[in-house]
Amino acid sequence: MNLGRSAGNNVAADLLGVEPIPYSQPNYVTCLDLGPWGAVYTEGWEREVKLSDAQAKALKRQINTEWIYPPAPDRAEVLASADPCRIVVA
Repeated sequence: MNLGRSAGNNVAADLLGVEPIPYSQPNYVTCLDLGPWGAVYTEGWEREVKLSDAQAKALKRQINTEWIYPPAPDRAEVLASADPCRIVVA
């Protein structure tokens, strides 16, 4: 995730006394699991509801099992995924 990579880079930069990289969050989404009821998915800083119930629950399940699943145990791949300048499109 861009936030995690940027935060990790900037913590290390601070410890080493080097310039941190800028971070911005142009797109903001929230996907909240609400248990048996389902879930709710919102977009934007105003949190406009885009999906709810079973549709949002399916998206939340996909996010948790596919999109943010840990990378394969390949050292080069793991290090590449930690690069804060790497652009990730979900």
